[in-house]
Amino acid sequence: MEITCKKCNTRLTISNASSLIVKCGNCGYPNPVVLNGNEQEKAAKAPQPIITPPPRPNNPTPAPNPRPVVNPGMQSSRTSGTDQDNAKSTSGKTDVGWLVVHDENAPLQTYPLKIGRQIIGRHNSATPCDIMIITQDVFMSRNHCILEVKPVRSGGYDYLVSDRKMSNGVPQNMSTNGTFVNAFEKGLQPNDVVYLNDSDTIQLGQTKMVIKTIRTVANSDDATRLVKDSEYSPTVIIKH
Repeated sequence: MEITCKKCNTRLTISNASSLIVKCGNCGYPNPVVLNGNEQEKAAKAPQPIITPPPRPNNPTPAPNPRPVVNPGMQSSRTSGTDQDNAKSTSGKTDVGWLVVHDENAPLQTYPLKIGRQIIGRHNSATPCDIMIITQDVFMSRNHCILEVKPVRSGGYDYLVSDRKMSNGVPQNMSTNGTFVNAFEKGLQPNDVVYLNDSDTIQLGQTKMVIKTIRTVANSDDATRLVKDSEYSPTVIIKH
């Protein structure tokens, strides 16, 4: 679903319009969201394919910092409390969510999300970014997209993804081959900002990853376990 900000005309792409108000990621203006009958019917009829996962590698290559949890144990340590309480990691730093690589062709990896902007891309020591994914996916750029976490006044956080960079004052896609949300065949455009919900899937190039937030899980082990046991999202075929 797409709406246009009433203040700055930025196009906002919403994967799941569960809120009546969506704040613009560009200017912060609160925009009302209205689902018409056709959109409700279309969302209800959206197919949910089941894909059987293949065997996973036993010893995937470890990743650099921020250090991912690769194929962690199944033991859970979920605790109760507020979002802010659950966000405390064992290192004392604040984790407000996790990005779990869940793809048929990449090792299972879990990366912590912090408040603020994080550039996600393919691992490369020569041009490092904030979250570097271990993958052989040549369609993923070294600096592919931005995932931003913003606190909200009512408590909790907004999770936004965009594929945008400025070149001589002109917005352009940061990635070469596109960023896709929840298997939508149309990739993000430079002025698109998508508000993510827990368990949404982001596809960078051909590699898929799932976002888990502190609203539903308490730590990286829980996030990894839940995503590992879930079905793979369909893969958007990149067209050239």
